[in-house]
Amino acid sequence: METGKDVKKVILFDNDGTLSDSVPTVIQATNQVLAAKGYAPNTDEEIIDGMRIKTSSRMLKHIDSNDKKIGEALAEDYYSAFFSRINGIKLFNGIADCLNLLRAQTLTLGIVSNNASNIVDTVLTQNGIRSHFSIIIGEDNAEETKPGPGGLLQACRLLGVQPSQCIYIGDSLSDSLAAEAAGMPSIGVKWNHHDKIDIDSLGFTYTVDTPDKILSIVI
Repeated sequence: METGKDVKKVILFDNDGTLSDSVPTVIQATNQVLAAKGYAPNTDEEIIDGMRIKTSSRMLKHIDSNDKKIGEALAEDYYSAFFSRINGIKLFNGIADCLNLLRAQTLTLGIVSNNASNIVDTVLTQNGIRSHFSIIIGEDNAEETKPGPGGLLQACRLLGVQPSQCIYIGDSLSDSLAAEAAGMPSIGVKWNHHDKIDIDSLGFTYTVDTPDKILSIVI
C-alpha cells in the first residue's frame, strides 16, 4: 500500500458527513420539501443513499419520477429549506484542529462536494474554517458530480497537480468511486454516525475513525 505522506501536496475533502455534521439537516430539509409538495417522506437511509448523486436527481429518486423540471424545482425548494436551518450545522469534533495542522504543513486544501458550492461556503465560513480551502467545487460548478471523477480531476487541474499528488477524504461509496476513477488515493472516515454502512467495505485506500488519524497518513 502506498505510504502517501511522501508525495501528497493537496488534500481534497467531501463536506457533508466528512467535515460538517450536516446529514441530519439534509434529512430534515428533504422531508420538509416532500411533505410540502404532498409526497411521502423518505427514510433516513434512503436520503443518505441519495446524497451520492446530484440534488435534482436525488429529489426525483425520492418521488420515483424522471421529470427533470420537477427535480430542478424540488432541488430549489430543498436548498431554501436547507438554508433556513444552516446556522445549526457544526463541524465534527477534531476537524478544526486537523485542518489547522494540515495547513501548518503547507498542504493545499480543497473541497469537492455534491452539495451546492454556496452552501458549502456558508457552512465553512460560519464554522471559521473557510480560509483553509483554496477551492470549493460543488454540484453547480463541477464538470461532473460524484461518483464520476470529473470534479476531482477539475480540482487537480485548477491546483496544478496530478491525481497521484492528492488524496480525497470522504464518507460514502460515491467518494471512493470518484477517487478510484480519478486515479487518486482516498481516506474513508467513520465518524458520520448517521450512515450505518461499513466504511471499510467501500473500497477506500485507507479508513480512519478520528480526524487526527488523517495526519499520520498525509504528513
